[in-house]
Amino acid sequence: MAGPWAALLPLVLQLTNVAVASVTDGGGDILQEPPGLADIQDYQQQAPSQPSSCAKAPWEQWRPLQERLERLETQIMELREQNKELQARVRQLESCECRPASPRCWGLGRAWPEGARWEPDPCTACVCRDGAVHCDSKPDLARCHGCSHDGQTYGNGETFSPDACTTCHCSEGTVTCTQKPCPRGPCPEPGTCCPHCEPGCEYEGQPYEEGAHFLSSSNPCLRCSCLRSLVRCVPINCPPSPCPKPVLRPGHCCPTCQGCTEGDSRWEHGQEWTAPGDPCRICQCLEGRIQCRQRECASLCPYPARPLPGTCCPLCDGCFLNGREYHSGEPVGSGDPCSRCHCANGSVQCEPLPCPPVPCRHPGRIPDQCCPVCDGCEYQGHQYQSEEIFRLQESGRCIRCSCQAGEVSCEEQECPVAPCTLPDSGPQLCPACVLDGEEFAEGVQWEPDGQPCTACSCHDGVPMCGAVLCSPAPCQHPTQLPGACCPSCESCTYHGQVYANGQNFTDADSPCHACRCEDGTVRCSLVDCPPTTCARPQRGPNQCCPRCPDCILEEQVFVDGESFSHPRDPCQECQCQEGRARCQPRACPRAPCAHPLPGPCCHNNCNGCAFGGKEYPNGADFPHPSDPCRQCRCLSGSVQCLARRCPPLPCAEPVLLPGECCPQCPATSSGCPRPGGRGPVRHLEHFSLPDDPCRRCLCLDGSVSCQRLPCAPAPCSHPRQGPCCPSCDGCLYQGKEFASGERFPSPTATCHVCLCWEGSVSCKPRACAPAQCPFPARGDCCPACDGCEYLGESYLSGQEFPDPREPCSVCTCLGGFVTCGRQPCEPLGCSDPLTPAGHCCPTCQGCLYHGVTVAPGETLPDPLDPSCSLCTCQEGSMHCWKKPCPEALCAQPSPGPCFCPVCHSCLMQGQEHQDGEEFEGPPGSCEWCRCQAGQVSCVPLQCPPLFCPLQVTEQGSCCPRCRGCLAHGEEHPEGSSWVHPKSPCSSCMCHEGIVTCARVQCVSSCAQPHQGLGDCCPRCSDCEHEGRKYEPGESFQPGADPCEVCICELQPEGAPRLQCHRRQCPSLVGCPTSQLLPPGPQHCCPTCAQALSNCTEGLMGSEVAPADPCYTCQCQDLTWLCIHRPCPELSCPSSERHTPPGSCCPMCQECVVEAEGRRVADGESWQDPGNACITCTCYRGHVECHLEECPTLSCPQGWAKVREAGSCCERCQASAQSCEHEGRAVASGERWAVDVCTTCSCVAGTVRCQSQRCPPLSCGPDEAPALSPGSCCPRCLPRPASCMAFGDPHYRTFDGRLLHFQGSCSYVLAKDCRGGDFSVHVTNDNRGRRGVAWTQEVAVLLGDVAVRLLQGREVTVDGRPVALPFLQEPLLYVELRRRTVILHAQPGLQVLWDGQSQVEVSVPSSYRGHMCGLCGDFNGFAQDDLQGPDGVLLPTEAAFGNSWQVPEGPGPSRTCAKGHEVDPCRAAGYRARREANARCGVLKSSPFSRCHAVVPPEPFFAACVYDLCACGPGSLADTCLCDALEAYASHCRRAGVTPAWRGPTLCVVGCPLDRGFVFDECGPPCPRTCFNQHIPLGELAAHCVRPCVPGCQCPAGLVEHEAHCISPEACPPVQLTGDQPPRPLPSPGQ
Repeated sequence: MAGPWAALLPLVLQLTNVAVASVTDGGGDILQEPPGLADIQDYQQQAPSQPSSCAKAPWEQWRPLQERLERLETQIMELREQNKELQARVRQLESCECRPASPRCWGLGRAWPEGARWEPDPCTACVCRDGAVHCDSKPDLARCHGCSHDGQTYGNGETFSPDACTTCHCSEGTVTCTQKPCPRGPCPEPGTCCPHCEPGCEYEGQPYEEGAHFLSSSNPCLRCSCLRSLVRCVPINCPPSPCPKPVLRPGHCCPTCQGCTEGDSRWEHGQEWTAPGDPCRICQCLEGRIQCRQRECASLCPYPARPLPGTCCPLCDGCFLNGREYHSGEPVGSGDPCSRCHCANGSVQCEPLPCPPVPCRHPGRIPDQCCPVCDGCEYQGHQYQSEEIFRLQESGRCIRCSCQAGEVSCEEQECPVAPCTLPDSGPQLCPACVLDGEEFAEGVQWEPDGQPCTACSCHDGVPMCGAVLCSPAPCQHPTQLPGACCPSCESCTYHGQVYANGQNFTDADSPCHACRCEDGTVRCSLVDCPPTTCARPQRGPNQCCPRCPDCILEEQVFVDGESFSHPRDPCQECQCQEGRARCQPRACPRAPCAHPLPGPCCHNNCNGCAFGGKEYPNGADFPHPSDPCRQCRCLSGSVQCLARRCPPLPCAEPVLLPGECCPQCPATSSGCPRPGGRGPVRHLEHFSLPDDPCRRCLCLDGSVSCQRLPCAPAPCSHPRQGPCCPSCDGCLYQGKEFASGERFPSPTATCHVCLCWEGSVSCKPRACAPAQCPFPARGDCCPACDGCEYLGESYLSGQEFPDPREPCSVCTCLGGFVTCGRQPCEPLGCSDPLTPAGHCCPTCQGCLYHGVTVAPGETLPDPLDPSCSLCTCQEGSMHCWKKPCPEALCAQPSPGPCFCPVCHSCLMQGQEHQDGEEFEGPPGSCEWCRCQAGQVSCVPLQCPPLFCPLQVTEQGSCCPRCRGCLAHGEEHPEGSSWVHPKSPCSSCMCHEGIVTCARVQCVSSCAQPHQGLGDCCPRCSDCEHEGRKYEPGESFQPGADPCEVCICELQPEGAPRLQCHRRQCPSLVGCPTSQLLPPGPQHCCPTCAQALSNCTEGLMGSEVAPADPCYTCQCQDLTWLCIHRPCPELSCPSSERHTPPGSCCPMCQECVVEAEGRRVADGESWQDPGNACITCTCYRGHVECHLEECPTLSCPQGWAKVREAGSCCERCQASAQSCEHEGRAVASGERWAVDVCTTCSCVAGTVRCQSQRCPPLSCGPDEAPALSPGSCCPRCLPRPASCMAFGDPHYRTFDGRLLHFQGSCSYVLAKDCRGGDFSVHVTNDNRGRRGVAWTQEVAVLLGDVAVRLLQGREVTVDGRPVALPFLQEPLLYVELRRRTVILHAQPGLQVLWDGQSQVEVSVPSSYRGHMCGLCGDFNGFAQDDLQGPDGVLLPTEAAFGNSWQVPEGPGPSRTCAKGHEVDPCRAAGYRARREANARCGVLKSSPFSRCHAVVPPEPFFAACVYDLCACGPGSLADTCLCDALEAYASHCRRAGVTPAWRGPTLCVVGCPLDRGFVFDECGPPCPRTCFNQHIPLGELAAHCVRPCVPGCQCPAGLVEHEAHCISPEACPPVQLTGDQPPRPLPSPGQ
């Protein structure tokens, strides 16, 4: 109660003050209304300031205050009662006990007790059971029934939209749908539901797009255009005809030529033929002109065999790969030693090599071996060596395992006690590892945070981490899943796309193959083609399946097998067979009458009669043509003739008139007037009314009676209405008339064609050609490949759509082919991303860690080590740490559960030792240790004594051993001898660690020794000396000299022989002269009284001079190697020779020349008197001579060979007549270089040239010819790969990845990062547009030489401009070929620069894996090309490009901008993107179609669109388009395909026509000139290793000379004098 009273106390005091103040003041206003509690404070502030207006009684002022106090008193009493209740409840709660609460459920915003029921809506009932909510619908109520719509179930009252244009509502089991209302008017707003208007025109019932040009359908001589929704038409002007008699054809506006002639051959218009001699060229006659084109060959397999002779297209019955042919089934070499490949119908199929079964359960893998072996173990994803012991931890238990020859045996260990000792100096911690701030116990294995592909373990307190070794996947196309370490076979990655197991798809790179992913391996087979009905089916461009050729008749096209009426003669029935239309008259039905009238095709019209050469209408009476007394009548096509019966005459004297059959009364009967006013009708004459030919009338005595003619029944099903009766000479069908033989679309059945024939109509379905794609779209009648129908849905060509069967896959429709792949996901920055339900890509909003889903921020036990570690999910990555261990209270604890220390036996170096066990100490310590009472004590090992001077202790060994001598990479034991490996007549010996080598000194012990070819010393024929015979292997001293020895040696053939020589004495290195002891009796060699010096590491490479001056000793491999120096032959007699003190070899004061018998002083030189080309010199009694060689000399006519006095070689002498070269005079005798293969000189007014011919070059399958700087002939280097920078700029790496990077600084393009042989830098410039860049210049660094390739094809070397060609042997050769600068460098590097923005770098494959820079690392994998200089993969192309920035080269400094991720098409807008797509579409059109199979155009198309958006409108856009097209064409040329893509308005290259040049897309890079015209063309092309480049060339039959194309006969007089290689000489005038 303290609270309420504390609040009321000041209130009461205030009231008291107010009351006292009111009474004291003696007056004041009485309150009209008692104030509330809230007004008291206000009252207290206002009341004293009120003026006393009138005096009132004091109690009147007090009464309201008294009432207020009474109310306060009442409220205070109420608060007291409430306070008592609260105190009672608190006492009750304090006496309560905590018991488990019954489970409760949450629903409708409140908690429900166990068993409670409630209804969230009128159709649902819920109940709380075991703390969970269970809800069910009420099916017994009709208003609660749900609905089913298109296979989906919806609840009652639910509103849903099956598509963007429809809204539906479910009510009591019924679905009602309404369409979205569309605005009214001719052009509604654009939208997905309502129709919208595009700008365009409608003309003659046909719609046309804005800007379209077309011919009028009613008048083909009018050319019309649609501009601003208005159609304007102008007449066509006909060009002059190229032939003398043009013909105006039906349906054409201008007269055309009928046929073509060439030589003796003539072809009709439209006829096609194969050009003679070139099976790949198809010609066609079109309006008098012959047009030829290359035959398009469909790419049905990736490696087809070369075409047969006389044919054009490659075949899939073999393979052509790496330059050679393989038969189907023949093995093909693969770069992978662990797989075996063979040729299978034009494709290469590989399968892993079969591995033999191994006799162990856990075989390990050895690097560079394909099959697992039992020399190690693979256990739980880790590799262990044989006899290795390792520890694992499973469910908190300690497991100790060992690997023995591929078998793993494990046993559970009790975690022992006390592994650490407590030394005197204080407490010592057990060995543990600390990594990234976390501590790990000895022997534990773990996976670092954020590095799921790294395994770490703790050994002796040192963390050892390495990459997880992945065993080879048992499939050919595994997938690297996000966050996984090793590729798996759960899906297939094929050509950059991911496909699910069991998924069928069409290969985008080879659309004629149907592929299927099965357990990580893709198997493809050719698309099953429908059978053809013709003998010679044809395959057109971009067609997978052959089809029968169509027929062309009267400029109309008919598909194979189609029956049709002749376009000009409906009475002929035609059929298209084998590309030819075969026509014959149509069969006529038999007429049901005897004399039918002729119809358009058949004689079967019974609505009249043909009789006696005349035609009569139905019902007509006529006299017989030959018998006037017979009367004939035509009735329904049949004629009846009867003899005329003459009627009885009323007159007595009838008259027979001439030509009449019956007599007549003279003028008694009256005639009848003839309708129409002509002559009267006679009595009894029949006639027809002119206005009604279907009625027949008779004149009888002046009166006329008429009746309608009868009609015969029509013998056809659809007769047309003739003049009087139905006629079968046409058809009336569905209210329309058709001529007989006419075909027309069925008005009742779509896609049916009807034929009217003799009054009957027959209809049948229209014949369709088989579709050339697996998923054709439904056309109006026939399936068409301009779209796709896939699983019942239709899609446009080029449209992307989600895979209906796989929600996380996306498919693309392309010309009737459907390719599906997994939807690409962006790379994430977390190590354990989670893929939420219903999503396709993982996110960092949660973790998936070893199969466990973890919410962000959630902490849980480590699934790998649940009892010892905890993990927390932070932004998609799991961070794990070890639980802290309790302290071990003993001196030497050992690891227990969770590797926490417990006290038991001894633990040392990760090994556990029982109490009392003795064991070896740590490796390298050379100690023997013992475990006792948890303490380890160690003592050093005792080594046995050695008595040799040279002792060595091997690595890993504790005790030394005696070492012999190391010489020539081999160790020789002490006291041994051997033959010198490089000199078979020298022997070496090892003595006290010193090797002494000297030539064998021979001694003869017989009268006639014999020396063979391989003998060093002469041998005696038998092993006998002074009467004693020696056995093979025996030796003896032949004389008194103890240094001479003879040995009886066995021979390969014949009897043993005796060989004698002087003993060799060892060198006494480092022995002072005072300590040298002479040899004793019967001893040969001196000795040293003290120990010889050792060759130690400090003396390695040093030389010393031993006491014997004939030896030099060098310290190598811790051994003194002493070699005897040889002495030269002397010309002086033996008596004059002397050896100076301290020298080894004798010498003379002068030389004796035997031929002349004269003496020459030391150092003097002289010339041989018989040969001026020999010069000799005397060196201390030894004569050395040198022969000068002269080149072959051939003098021109009129010249003479002269030899000057004292000169060895002759020379040609002539008058000083100069020559003319390139328009200027060249002095006589001057030489210059035309190119690296040709040098010329001026000799007596004639230019003489020496040209080098290259020998045939045959390179291996993995090699290609390449040019070394300064050499004419190529040599074989490993096959190169190329990288290109083009556009603004795009980089296509060595491994084929296309990158976009727009930094405008200097960058490393390609660099040899392993050996540092070269480095290529590029400098980019923005060219006035921000955000994008182009290549401005290229710098090539070769050692100390810097070459810069500048704009306009300028070249500088070390800062100075040079003219091309430029040669700096042996490093560099730069030349200008057409419009391209080509740099050749010594390591096999080649750089091509177009002088504007395109650069291409080629390096041989010997640099595979050595490269770095923007061109990538050249290791065959495009996925890792985004590596920075530190080897780290970077996330974006902009970050990758900026990481390779280098300082600018010499020149004026400029500001440069780093590259950013730029999408210029987004900034340029939709219209610019659409225009760029349209202009770049030429990449995917027919000029480039032959290249699509070898170089996919999609990356270059994307780069082209990117460039055109960046370049903007104007002339710069044309330059950007040509750059992109030329980049793709360059890759095509390197792949062996030369597209002819330039047109009159597309990227035209101007050539100097006045000098005879023409443009060639891929001309010979080494053109024929006046200097090489003698070399055969095939040899010239074979040794030209430069790439072909587009440019201006001389036409066939002409040669290039001084920048003009001339005939070979017009070449200047050039004499070719030989095939010697030219020497580098300056050009004339330099």
